[in-house]
Amino acid sequence: MLLIAQGVFLLGTIFPAKTTLSLRIPITFGTQYSIVERARRLQEITESKWMDAIGVLLVLVISFALGFHKTVRQDLPIGIFSTFGAAGSMMVTRLVTKRNNIGNLIGLLTAVNSAFVDYYLGNDAAFLTYPISFIGAGVSYLYWKRRKDRIPRKIDAIYFLNIAIAFALGIALNYVGFTDFLRAPLGANTAKFTITAIITGITYSGILNTPRMYADSWASWQVYNVLKLYQNVLFGNIAYVAKYAFYLINATLAWVVWHRVRNGRDFSKKV
Repeated sequence: MLLIAQGVFLLGTIFPAKTTLSLRIPITFGTQYSIVERARRLQEITESKWMDAIGVLLVLVISFALGFHKTVRQDLPIGIFSTFGAAGSMMVTRLVTKRNNIGNLIGLLTAVNSAFVDYYLGNDAAFLTYPISFIGAGVSYLYWKRRKDRIPRKIDAIYFLNIAIAFALGIALNYVGFTDFLRAPLGANTAKFTITAIITGITYSGILNTPRMYADSWASWQVYNVLKLYQNVLFGNIAYVAKYAFYLINATLAWVVWHRVRNGRDFSKKV
């Protein structure tokens, strides 16, 4: 009888525990499944073609609606170059967001166009600063071509060294440009020089760090986007104002996705 009683007691203690465990497993599994699905869905949205279309159409529609495409400087159709250049730059950013190396290749062309447009819209240092963008796009293309997996990496000492070099270059080149190769004082150009030098420094930070694919580069692009909004309002470049507003959203999504990919959660195939 004692053995029977002990057996009943053991059965009574074991089965409830299993029942409780059986109830918890689906809940835990369901939560994990939900998190994975949300991550998958966020990456699908971030890397979707419809976001490509929204970005490009946003720039084109607003620019044409406001008549900015009619802008002419020294008998040159700067508005047309700016509008379609902005659409091209949008595709560069969208492709880089997807870690698609074609974006870096197209970036070579948009760097030339942007230098041309910015110069005629009042950025006197454009032809000094944009060659760095051109070189950066070329180096990124070559580096990414070697990395088939294209897994983003976390920040290290080289990341901060690149930022220091970037700001030194940005300040120096813009000062030379805005002072007519050191032949004149900044004068009335001080405000434009200051904001342009800061923006150039942040731009170069991204350019120098793009070949190594740091996930946290997208955080610095957020600051860049805000400053570019201000700069293009200053220069009257309406098409670019619309572009950088969209970039604020894109950079946030890219930062999240790149960090998840870095941690081994990639739901897409790269080419």
